[in-house]
Parts: sequence; C-alpha cells; structure tokens
Amino acid sequence: MELPHLDQTDQDIIKLLHENGRMSYAKIGELLNLSRVAIQKRVESLIENEIIENFTIRLNATKLGKVVSAFFEVEVEPRFVQQVGDSLSADPNVISIYQMTGPSTLHMHALLKDDAALEQFLFQHIYTLEGVVSVTTQVVIKRFKQGTGLEL
Repeated sequence: MELPHLDQTDQDIIKLLHENGRMSYAKIGELLNLSRVAIQKRVESLIENEIIENFTIRLNATKLGKVVSAFFEVEVEPRFVQQVGDSLSADPNVISIYQMTGPSTLHMHALLKDDAALEQFLFQHIYTLEGVVSVTTQVVIKRFKQGTGLEL
C-alpha cells in the first residue's frame, strides 16, 4: 500500500519498524543510507503526526497458557451497547471488541486458557450482562495470519 502523504523514506521506515519494532535508528539509517539523527527525526515526526500510534510487542498466547482463541458475535439491545461494550472491554481475556454494522452487534475476540474457561467466560461474563440478547461463538482451529495493525 502506498500512501501519497508519506514520502518513500517514511514508508520504508514504517515497513522496517513493522517488521521489527526494536530495530535501532542506526540500523534503519544504515539500511536506508541516512543518519541515525535523520531517522530519529522522521520517526518523531511520524509519532507527532499520529501516523505511528505506539510501539508494542506480540506475545505468544499459547506459550502463556491461552490455548483457546474464540470470536464472538454478541447481539445486544441497542440501549445497552455502550454498557456491554465497556464491560467486556474491561475483561483481560478480551483482545479486541468492535461495534459492527447493525445498531447492536459487538464482534469480539478473546483468548482463554481452555474449554472450561471458555464456558465460564460465556456463562459468567457475557450472558450475565444486562442487555445481551444472544451470542454466537466460533473457536479458531487454525491461524493463517495474525495482524498487528495496518501494514504498508
């Protein structure tokens, strides 16, 4: 993807940081034939202009004991969407949650320890929330790609 408001150097910097967020400015400069200071200034500008929102890491959920990856479509009475969304967002098992088209559908991804934890999450965390009408659950059996946000 090419972004017209970013020059090629900024796009190259973003691609390198996306591949390895720990890559030093000196290494990026070496790869792009620029000084460390020039790279640092460009990255600072990308941060100031909110092109780069933050730097993060991706953890291996399975190695940390979260072997069940599940997606949920949570139908909610329209007047409870914000309340249910806020409540589910606060749960540490929830990785992401979005309000989808249709006034009252929440799409959610959660990582859980095992099938018993999935059952507990459904019946003690989701179904007990006021306004939840129904829940459809799909468990991931194979991951082909996992994103970390927008890629250039």
